[in-house]
Amino acid sequence: MDKSNEPSANKNASGELSQSNASSASTTSGIVYPDPDNPYKCVANGVSMTWNEVSGQWLPDVEVDEDFLALYNANYGVEYDYSKMPQPSTRNTRDASPTAGTLEGGKEKKPLTKEEKLAKKREAIKRAEGWVELDEERNTSVYVHGFPSSIDEEQFIEFMSKCGVIMKDPRTGKPKVRLYRTESGEAKGDGTCCYIKKESVELALQILDGWAWDSAHKIQVERAKFEMKGEFDPTKKRRRLTGAQKKRFFEKQQKIFEWKPEKPRNYRPPCECTLVLRGMFNLEEIDANAQRIFTLKEDTQKLCERFGPVKKVTVYDTNPDGVVTVTFDNVEHTDAAVQAIDGRIVAGRVVQAKHWDGKEKFKRAETAQEKERRENAWEEFLGNDEDEKETEEEKKEMEEGKKEMEEKKKEMEEGKKEMEEGKKEMEEGKKEMEEKKKEMEKGKKEMEEGKKEMEEEKKEMEEGKKEIEEGKKEIEEGKKEMEEAKE
Repeated sequence: MDKSNEPSANKNASGELSQSNASSASTTSGIVYPDPDNPYKCVANGVSMTWNEVSGQWLPDVEVDEDFLALYNANYGVEYDYSKMPQPSTRNTRDASPTAGTLEGGKEKKPLTKEEKLAKKREAIKRAEGWVELDEERNTSVYVHGFPSSIDEEQFIEFMSKCGVIMKDPRTGKPKVRLYRTESGEAKGDGTCCYIKKESVELALQILDGWAWDSAHKIQVERAKFEMKGEFDPTKKRRRLTGAQKKRFFEKQQKIFEWKPEKPRNYRPPCECTLVLRGMFNLEEIDANAQRIFTLKEDTQKLCERFGPVKKVTVYDTNPDGVVTVTFDNVEHTDAAVQAIDGRIVAGRVVQAKHWDGKEKFKRAETAQEKERRENAWEEFLGNDEDEKETEEEKKEMEEGKKEMEEKKKEMEEGKKEMEEGKKEMEEGKKEMEEKKKEMEKGKKEMEEGKKEMEEEKKEMEEGKKEIEEGKKEIEEGKKEMEEAKE
């Protein structure tokens, strides 16, 4: 035998227990060896354990009882007599055939016409609208009776969960169980339970049937059979699930049976990343100064950022314990903060620091008196702020008014200067206008004189024309005289 896998004296007590001396009857740390000749058996803290050579560690000896068998079969299934189960048809409907149809009794089956297909669809719709008998292979419900009248739904669910996972209603998310009650609301002692797996029905019939609930009540289990009482009312039938709803429902069911790896020994839940600080403030401080909430949040964040990045800080201002929670990005930073802050004195109060367990709620509902006191304090706080704001606004308005007055004075002085300059320009304009008038009068006189000169020149021109005509006449007469003289 390989001695490397034998129990050694150096293994710790966290699952790999040590053996100091095989001949001694007991060792330290609460480990007892009842048989000195068998070093593979020991009793640790009252638990009988056996050395496992494959895993190399001590494993507890588990007693095989009804609870253990129920849990084992629920996880790994149960043995069935498959010879008694209905066998599926071995006939292959897709075998090659000489024609498109199938053969029945040596005759060829003709394909359905459109009218026949429509008639089949109508029949299927009528069957869906009426009462539908559930197939036994798909029936995962059991009928249980023999319970006392004091049983409640939680006890019933806990009892039926011994043999498998109970199906949940896809609409409400609640387990599909039902305890039948009288008109007064008292339990009759019977009910139905719907499992997810049909194997759970077999387990319930094997394990729970005949179970002694107490000395006066014996449980009986049988397959559930549903029968219609009275006439079927289609208006009371629940609406069918859509394809998407069915898909989500089946995916949730499959996740229940998925294999998940075991968490490591050093695993710590994410809730331990949150630090809980108690005694950081009291309600009187918050009532007296509501702004304390914001300053406390900033101070706490600065304090905790020394240990690591802070993701969130929450101040529960209605909690009488003065609770502030701080969320880090990992557990190591939270551990450092707990060691440094726990027991620290702040404003005469001892601050308690610990990890959040993921369950405790710190948000507390206010009473009517506390709410009234907080609202009054808040109104006073807002009133003081409003007075301060009003004085600041008045000061700003006064300063702005002074600036506007100075600007108006400057504008008035500039306006006076512009008026004086305008007067000067007006006087100069008047002088220019008078000079222009004089020039215009001179121009008019010159125009009149020019007109007179033009008239005289016209007269002279007319006289010159007359003299020229007379000269022409004299020349013609001279020409005639010359011609006559030549002759």
